[in-house]
Amino acid sequence: MTEQKIYAAWLDTGTRIGFILLVATFFVYACGVATPHIPFADLPKYWGLPVDAYLAATKAPTGWGWLALAAQGDYMNFVGIAFLGSITMACYARVLPALFAERDYLYSAIAIAELAILATSASGLIGAGR
Repeated sequence: MTEQKIYAAWLDTGTRIGFILLVATFFVYACGVATPHIPFADLPKYWGLPVDAYLAATKAPTGWGWLALAAQGDYMNFVGIAFLGSITMACYARVLPALFAERDYLYSAIAIAELAILATSASGLIGAGR
């Protein structure tokens, strides 16, 4: 039961922080505080393009390439999204010591497997569709 409370507390805190990040970075983008990679006025000409054409026309990065543009208004929003996507990993990592302390090796192994799968997925090492 302790593990569930630890996981829930970290999940609650993480989602609150993620929500604040999303609101703050959207505010920065929408109010023009940070210059976007693609100017607002140019957005309509890209809306109908297929993905490959959009990427070529805007010189938009793929995968983790957005990190290089994280200071620009439109890519700043990705910080909150990436943070929210990493909360589950943080929760599993935080719960793992408690599982080992309780000598719950089966759930420890499951948590390690979850971390490995999530880290591999997030890394982009295994791709699909391209």
